[in-house]
Amino acid sequence: MISPSLVLQNTIDGVFLGLFYSLVAMGLALIFGVMDIINFAHGDLLMLAAYFVWLTSADLSVDPTVTALLLVPLFFLIGLSIHYSMIQPVLGKEPLIQIAVTVGLGLILQNIALAIFKAEPKAVAYSLFSFSYSIGPITLYASKLFIAVVSIVTLYVLNLFLNRTFLGLAMKSTADNREVAQLMGINAKRLYALTFGLGTALIALSASLWMTFGQVQPYLGTSFSLISWVIVAMGGLGGVTGVLYSGIIVGLAESLGSLFLTPSARMAVVYIVFFLVLWFRPRGLFGRR
Repeated sequence: MISPSLVLQNTIDGVFLGLFYSLVAMGLALIFGVMDIINFAHGDLLMLAAYFVWLTSADLSVDPTVTALLLVPLFFLIGLSIHYSMIQPVLGKEPLIQIAVTVGLGLILQNIALAIFKAEPKAVAYSLFSFSYSIGPITLYASKLFIAVVSIVTLYVLNLFLNRTFLGLAMKSTADNREVAQLMGINAKRLYALTFGLGTALIALSASLWMTFGQVQPYLGTSFSLISWVIVAMGGLGGVTGVLYSGIIVGLAESLGSLFLTPSARMAVVYIVFFLVLWFRPRGLFGRR
């Protein structure tokens, strides 16, 4: 039998994991919602950022969480470069062309990582948050608790940005109706560049948090891309709220599924939940379009 304490432990871990997944998927939701472009390189950019974290931590003995101060602005600039060089030329083109460009970018990043780092997983040797607390039968890992707090704060600030600032409202207006937003004087080209840069910066923050307890290898991006798309589709482009609730559902499904299935098969529970949600709510939980 599965003990109640084990169920409670996995539930807590699932919520923490779901909050992290929400942060990972938020950059994808922002880019897709505003720009209407299918970015299949999302997870591979996270993989690239995770290697940056590993290299910085190994060479400079810097904690993964501190690397975010460097990586977030760096990847914002990288996002701008990718946008102007690869994304802007295919905006408004056929979806198949957009998919080919972003899938190609992802494959390039994967193969570069394979050539340089091989397939061996890399992990940071030490983190400031590599300890845990015990409360009765429950163990709270400091790294996961820290990630959950940072994710909540980041999503809250992003929600304020989207709802209280001119740029945020411009993004929401463009996501709802691009043509009307442009008629109201919104500069779509600059807004798209800012959106892609911001989405990429969120990826860098997610990578810094991931490396406090996880590993990086060239195919890490594939799993994060799939999970991110599940969360975005399940949320139905419902803004920060949709991504947050969908991420927690995915995290709980994965964590509780591990009680009944092997680690390699627990993702099946996630996709079953995903199919059931879309069966009853084809537009997602908070579908706007």
